[in-house]
Amino acid sequence: MSPKLALATVILAISLATSYSAVPIQNGTSAVTPLPVRVNTPYFRVNTPYFRVNTPYFRVNTPYFRAAQFPNQRYFVFNNRQVTFFEAWHQCASIGLRLASVNSAEDDAALKLALRAADSNEVGPWWIAGTDLGKTGYFVWITTMKPLGYRTGYSNFAPGQPDNANGVEHCVEAGWRSGTTWNDRNCDAKRRYVCETYTSENC
Repeated sequence: MSPKLALATVILAISLATSYSAVPIQNGTSAVTPLPVRVNTPYFRVNTPYFRVNTPYFRVNTPYFRAAQFPNQRYFVFNNRQVTFFEAWHQCASIGLRLASVNSAEDDAALKLALRAADSNEVGPWWIAGTDLGKTGYFVWITTMKPLGYRTGYSNFAPGQPDNANGVEHCVEAGWRSGTTWNDRNCDAKRRYVCETYTSENC
């Protein structure tokens, strides 16, 4: 056999042995998986839905991994990135949650537990859903358009807050300067954030 023919044969054999196909996975996308002849290769183990980092099974910040596995959990803390108030609002909505509201002392206790569970070493602040962008001094939850303290009268602003420093602080952060106390902040500031599940009590 000539060297050129031998090389062509080897290339063809490798091509056939590493053929792959697209198969659907849970969220309607496709995962690239090899044909059965490649089942025991590292290539297959890395690229199946169970091991691909970007699938719902391992994407930590999706409701598939977080909310679905903890159906009774109210708050979900996101310490992985800092975003503006409206980016936080969008991030929560994009995964089937919403930016957190805190309507009572019981809610505050649940928030403290969620923050501790996420990382007991992390300190605030985090964005929550309060804003007075509609009318300065009149704070509402952007997710429900109900006033902070609606029905309960609950508020957790730190002493001297909100103060609308320099006339530009219109969004609420929790965990300033410590714990879960609230403060008004410029909405363009970058903060970590807390999302919540929808329930009849917090709608």
